[in-house]
Amino acid sequence: MARPNKKGLDYFPFDVDFATNAKVEAVMGEFGAKGVLIMIYLLSAVYQDGYFLRWNKLLQMQLANRVDGSSPELVNQIVDRLIDYGTFDKELFNSAKVLTSQRIQQTYLDATKRRKQQKPTLYWINDDNNPHSSVVNVDINPQSKVKESKVNKTKQKPLRQKRAKRVYDQESDYYKLAKFFVEKIRENNANFKTPNLQTWSDDFRKLIEIDKRDKHQVALLIKWVQRDSFWAPNVLSPSKLRKKFDQLAMKMDQDGSMGPSEPPVSKKPVYSDGEQRSIDIMQAFSTHDHDAQQATQALQVKYPDITLEDVERQVYPERFRKEDVF
Repeated sequence: MARPNKKGLDYFPFDVDFATNAKVEAVMGEFGAKGVLIMIYLLSAVYQDGYFLRWNKLLQMQLANRVDGSSPELVNQIVDRLIDYGTFDKELFNSAKVLTSQRIQQTYLDATKRRKQQKPTLYWINDDNNPHSSVVNVDINPQSKVKESKVNKTKQKPLRQKRAKRVYDQESDYYKLAKFFVEKIRENNANFKTPNLQTWSDDFRKLIEIDKRDKHQVALLIKWVQRDSFWAPNVLSPSKLRKKFDQLAMKMDQDGSMGPSEPPVSKKPVYSDGEQRSIDIMQAFSTHDHDAQQATQALQVKYPDITLEDVERQVYPERFRKEDVF
């Protein structure tokens, strides 16, 4: 008997800087911790189903029921806001009431690349296929055997999936740094041509995510470079700034002329103890492959008093709500 085809994912990547992501901060600021939890539940529901989620009244009620103090109207407001922020594709939601995005679909492809399956077509973004096609992606039976030609035994290398190009929101820290750099350059050269801000934003992402540079230090270094008579005309792009970063940072420290400044990037949000604990529980639960026992052990380093029941109450609220009734 053939093994049943697997549809969704058991777990999905959860970035360690999730709490300081610009979109998460915006949701936190407007809706509080409930908004962030609903955002996490939404992403979990999408990946559990695959790479898209058909939004309907039933799902709206289920999500409202999982988070204490929330309502179906609040859930809808958060979904609308995430669509505005680009977390979900606006055009596809308006036309088909489907929650997905290029990033979600690329994450799904990366996670399922070892599966023997055809490339998905249903609701696929930036593809030649009709997004409303009724063609359903199905896994190829892993037990089926194909006769190989005895004439041509040359194995063709599988085509590599082309990664979706990143698009940076104007409210993202990387885009803000790109605009800030242009502004500082124009203080010295008013005729400086506007660069591709998306490319510059991606260079700043590499500087911060890959090189592990602090975004506030990056902003201060930009100001210092454009005040320095030698470096100002020689460092006119984030790629050059990245290449010379250590040398420039040492020069800035030796110069000592830069006082405290307010960088043009988002500040880390301040959560209450209860809100931070809830976020830490959800992040640990995701990081440890939805294993509540392992998540509890990891959390006890920061919260010695936390128990398995505390974790399960947070991640499986519907179970305990039923128990509390009786």
